[in-house]
Amino acid sequence: MKTAWRNLWKNKTSAIISILGLSLGIACFLLLGTYVLNESRVDRFHPYAERIAWVTAGYQSPEDPEMRYMEVTPNAVAPTFSEQFSEVEKATRIYRRGTMAVKHGERLFNESGIIYADSTFFEILTYPFVAGDPHTALSQPQSVVLTAAMAQKYFDGKNPIGRTILLNESPWQITGVVETPPTYTQLQFSAVLPYHSMTRASDLIWHSANDVTLLLLNDQKSFAPLQQQVNSFIGELFAESIKTGYQYVINIEPLADVHLHSKAAGTGNITYLYILGAIAVGLLLIACINFTNLVTARSAERAQEIGVKKVLGAGRGLLFRQFLFESALMVLLGIGIGLLFAVVALPVFNNYVHMNISMAHWGDIRFYLGAVVLFVVISLVAGGWPALVLSAFKPISVLKGKITRTRDGGTLRKVLVVFQFCISLLFIICTVIAGRQLHYIQTKDTGLNRSQVVVLDGASLSSQTIETFKSDALGRAGIQSVTASYDSPVNVQGGYTIMGADGKDSDFRLSITAIPVEKDFAQVFELPVLAGSTLTDADVQRANVPDYEAREYAFIINELAAQTMGWTAEEAIGKWINMNNRKGRIKAVTANFNFASLHTEIQPIVLFPEYNYFGKVFVRTAEGTSMAQNIDAIKTAWETVNPNKPFDFHFLDQEYDDLYQQEMRTAKVLNLFALVTILVAAMGLFGLAAFTTQQRVKEIGIRKVLGASVMGIVHMLSADFVKLVVIATAIASPIAWWLMSNWLTAFVYRIDIEWWMFALAAVFALTVAILTVSSQALKAALANPVDSLRDE
Repeated sequence: MKTAWRNLWKNKTSAIISILGLSLGIACFLLLGTYVLNESRVDRFHPYAERIAWVTAGYQSPEDPEMRYMEVTPNAVAPTFSEQFSEVEKATRIYRRGTMAVKHGERLFNESGIIYADSTFFEILTYPFVAGDPHTALSQPQSVVLTAAMAQKYFDGKNPIGRTILLNESPWQITGVVETPPTYTQLQFSAVLPYHSMTRASDLIWHSANDVTLLLLNDQKSFAPLQQQVNSFIGELFAESIKTGYQYVINIEPLADVHLHSKAAGTGNITYLYILGAIAVGLLLIACINFTNLVTARSAERAQEIGVKKVLGAGRGLLFRQFLFESALMVLLGIGIGLLFAVVALPVFNNYVHMNISMAHWGDIRFYLGAVVLFVVISLVAGGWPALVLSAFKPISVLKGKITRTRDGGTLRKVLVVFQFCISLLFIICTVIAGRQLHYIQTKDTGLNRSQVVVLDGASLSSQTIETFKSDALGRAGIQSVTASYDSPVNVQGGYTIMGADGKDSDFRLSITAIPVEKDFAQVFELPVLAGSTLTDADVQRANVPDYEAREYAFIINELAAQTMGWTAEEAIGKWINMNNRKGRIKAVTANFNFASLHTEIQPIVLFPEYNYFGKVFVRTAEGTSMAQNIDAIKTAWETVNPNKPFDFHFLDQEYDDLYQQEMRTAKVLNLFALVTILVAAMGLFGLAAFTTQQRVKEIGIRKVLGASVMGIVHMLSADFVKLVVIATAIASPIAWWLMSNWLTAFVYRIDIEWWMFALAAVFALTVAILTVSSQALKAALANPVDSLRDE
């Protein structure tokens, strides 16, 4: 211990660089590793996780190019499967109500994550109850179960059981409080209401899908046989439609696999998890390489010590253990500081990448076992090679001064430096390309003007209230226009079917995306109208008469929808269509616009003026006006019309950006850790340059005496390192091109990879390398040669 500490203290600069580089690598590895672990364990914490199935659905019409998958199913699935198939022990339906205005006393907030669920919900997903009985909590129609976080928010830690809370101004009695779901679950909720309290619960239907369905199976072996029986059941149920070319599937997917592997319900992306895992391992490798490089580089300085110890009887094994212990001591310090860095940096990192990484797994014994394994592996990998090299020195050669610089050691260090910069350049190039693609996405004209648009929650408002708000808002300065729709116009989800059209056969079917809109929707979002005219008050009245059979709809379709049905924009005007028994004529054809992620191609869409429900209200503000004043004006109009509804808002641009949350998060991680990798690599290069310069100090002195210039010496010392960076660029560039070409294929609309992206990364890496090495080279070149040659 004494010898180890003495050597660390003697070489403080080298030790600090080694330990700091290692601790940075370990901190980054822990941060990213914790996120990867969180993602890979989503919904695996439930006691019955291995037996729970998430039922998803898919359908394809004869005109559809591919199957359309959905995370939701018809509400008849859960009771039917529970009754029909012996493999199903229990089933539950979950209907996501979304946002509701919640009030207790003076506290009034919009709460998201409110769901309706069957009474078996808490028997399948066994969340621990803080208060109340899980078997009876959802038995009464007006009962509600809150999460602990929501109960604390409204009741300040007091027991809320039996108390009443207002949801959209209706009273509900609190019958239970459960622990708040962890961040690593897809089934987030803030309150659970009884499914049977909805009027739609009494009618079991197969033609509309709105419910998440979970099944608790008898055992893990039940998945395959149940899937076979379900396939046969669906084949019989939809036999007539299947004969006409339709395809239907109901998939029984293991809950534990849904997040990362489900096409229909997965919100994760296994590819991005591999990317983040690779970044974590890459950072750790760079840190270990730094450590190995710097320790082996110091080997010549300790040659005399090793020779004397061997002459005095020290064996190779003893020396190996000594040097391995020194390495392990630095690794231990590095892991300790890295853990501290990770704990301190976690909240900042979460805020930076808009994630909520939980440290819950850090309390697991497996985490500490992993830390021990990490310590042992890094000690052996990063310290084992230097220990072998140092302990193998022959005392006679050492004491004769024949070992100062070894070709093998120098070659190894060069290879490791190249490897370091390969990883750094790989991250930098990927960062540049990903940044350009995201910039392209954010600035691309999607055919729908989403700037200056404020979004309000309209879920709990009637169409009359929205009209009143619109009239009030339009009378205020800075407000340009107001409209509403069922869903977000940048991510329309509604699936419909055109079941008849002018000039088509009686069996004509076309699966299409559609969305109910307020009459001014097309004007507010500035959709170019190619033919026809937009909606009027008369169109709204005809489409919303009380007698459903008497309704007559006016439809707006995009150009692609017209082409899919075999019409030009002009020909489509006035054509009759039947969409899910909504009958009417096409009134306008707009230019195509993106109403979903740019990962997918533009699809046919229908807009129609149905005023049953509008989930979102949109307010376009005038350009050149103060947004703060405009928000105040909107808030005043809102509170005038909706005094009992909280005023919450966001911008439509945020909803658009949310479509690319994973890409933006990965790009931010790349940005951050590309800088960290180049920093760690530069630290290692700094240490190596300092050591190399120190070894050649007499040579530099002689060269100066013989007339060498300062710049000539700087060039001599820097050239070797610059060559290594150039080699690293040549190796990293094709790898980065291949990786990013594959990544870009996930986008239908994407940039081209250009040469300057690689040149920019290379110039940046070379600049860092030259500045790092030149600082040491310049210091040596400016030194007085008398000082270095005094003892010759």
